[in-house]
Amino acid sequence: MKFTVLKSFKIFTINLFVTSLILIIIDLFFSKYFGYFPALNIPETFVEFEETFDTKEIEQSKKSIKSKYSRGKNGYRPFTSIDKTSELIFTIGGSTTDQKYVDNEKTWQRIMEKSANISVINGGVEGQSSYGHLLAIKNWHAKVLPLEKVNKIIFYLGVNDTRFSKSLDTAKGNIYDSPNTFGRLKSYISRRSFLYSKLRKARFKFDVLRGTKLVSPDGITIAGHGTRNPIFLKDSIKSNIPLSNKDEIREYKELFSNLLRVSKRTFTNAEIFIVQQQDPKCRIERNSVFVNVTEKDIKNYCSSLASIFFAQEEVINNLNKLSKLNISIIKMYKDNPISKEGFYDGIHTNIKGSSMIAEYLLKKIIY
Repeated sequence: MKFTVLKSFKIFTINLFVTSLILIIIDLFFSKYFGYFPALNIPETFVEFEETFDTKEIEQSKKSIKSKYSRGKNGYRPFTSIDKTSELIFTIGGSTTDQKYVDNEKTWQRIMEKSANISVINGGVEGQSSYGHLLAIKNWHAKVLPLEKVNKIIFYLGVNDTRFSKSLDTAKGNIYDSPNTFGRLKSYISRRSFLYSKLRKARFKFDVLRGTKLVSPDGITIAGHGTRNPIFLKDSIKSNIPLSNKDEIREYKELFSNLLRVSKRTFTNAEIFIVQQQDPKCRIERNSVFVNVTEKDIKNYCSSLASIFFAQEEVINNLNKLSKLNISIIKMYKDNPISKEGFYDGIHTNIKGSSMIAEYLLKKIIY
C-alpha cells in the first residue's frame, strides 16, 4: 500500500512538472516578455490590443452601437500620422482621457484631429494620476515618442489626483500609483503573459454565465450596463468640509511641480497646458465648494478636488514666475462646457461629451 502511494505521488509529480514546463514554454513563446514594449512597464496599459463594445446603454440608444477600442504597438490609440500634419499634440490623463467606451474615431482627440490639421496622441491610462504620469513619461513616453516634434502637451487632470489631497501616503499600495511587490508582479505578468490573457477571457465567459457581464446576441460586450448619471440637484448644496491645509497638500505640490519640470525637460519644444477637468458633481469657486448630488462622501470628494485644483494653480504660478516655464492653465471646471447629457456615469463622457471637450479645447488651444 505504501509503495503504491509513493508510486502514484511520483507519477503525479512528474506529470505536474512536465505539464508546467510545457505551459511555461508556450507562455514564453507567445507572450510579450522579450519584445520592446515600454508601455507595458506601466500598470493598466495595453499594446497591440483590440476590443469591441456595444455602448448603446452609455449612449442611451435603443439600437446597438459598436465601439472599437484599440491600442497599437507603442500603447496609444489610433492617431493621424505625424508626417501628414502641421502639429503634434500629446494628451496625458486617466480614464477620461483614455475614453475606453468611446469608439476610436470619436474620442475627443480624434475629433480635434479631424477639425484641424494636427496629430493628437492619446496617452490616457485608466486610473492614472500625476504620480503615474511622471512614471509614464520617464519609462514609456520618452522611449517611443519623437520628443522634439511634440508641439503641445495637454494634461487632462483632476479626479485621480484627489487621493493625494491629504498626503501621498493615501495612495500607497494603489496599483495605479505605487503598487506593492505583489501588485508589480501581477501587473508585469498580466500585461505580457499569453496564458494570463486566456485565463482572463475564460473568466469573462464565466461572468457572462453568472450574469454579472452582459453580451449582445453577436457576442459583443455590452458596456455600462446599469450605469447612469447620478440625480443632479436643482440647487447646489454648500460643502462644510474644509480644504486641505498647507501640511496636507505639501507633498502633492512637490509631486506636481516635479511632473511639470520633468515634462518640460523631456519635451523641450512643447507648450504645456493643464486642463482642470469638469466634474458635474461639484461646483468650485475661489472661497466655496458646492455639491450637485447627494452621493455618500461627495462633500469630502468635492473639497479634495478643489484643494487639488488650487494647489495646481499655485504651483504653476510659482514655476512661471521663478523658472519661466510658461505653463498655461485651463479651468474647465469653471467654464463647464460639457452638458450633463455628455456624461454617462457622472464623470466619464459619451460621444456627445467627447465632442464637447474637443470643441472646447480647440477654442482654448488651437484657434
